[in-house]
Amino acid sequence: MTTHHQHDDASAQLGYTRAPAPPGSQLDWASTVTAPTEFVPYIYTEAEVERITGRRRLSIAAVGCGVAGLGLGVIGVFGLPPALIAITLALIARTTENRARTLWLSGLVSGLVGVLLAAGWIVFISRTVLPLL
Repeated sequence: MTTHHQHDDASAQLGYTRAPAPPGSQLDWASTVTAPTEFVPYIYTEAEVERITGRRRLSIAAVGCGVAGLGLGVIGVFGLPPALIAITLALIARTTENRARTLWLSGLVSGLVGVLLAAGWIVFISRTVLPLL
């Protein structure tokens, strides 16, 4: 039981409200929308969860190669190839794996330190060992 008000006619003329559907007809689709979609919880499928969380393979490989580059870099120049691979993988992972920032950043840093260790060994060998030969 609603009463007719003068402002109802004015708002209907401005397009703020829709005219009611005739009796016995179907409702307009727009009139059935009840809430904005941001209030409706979204349920992720298994494929979406895997896509979001499972894309850390390059970052993990970058960390592994970086640690190998560090370990071999302490022993000698042998750490240069894994360190360069770690830097390459970390730079690729930077653009493809946004949520694994800590992992690819760790791989990048350990790869750079491995390259510096290998460069230090190269300088040491060229200044100390090569003049003796």
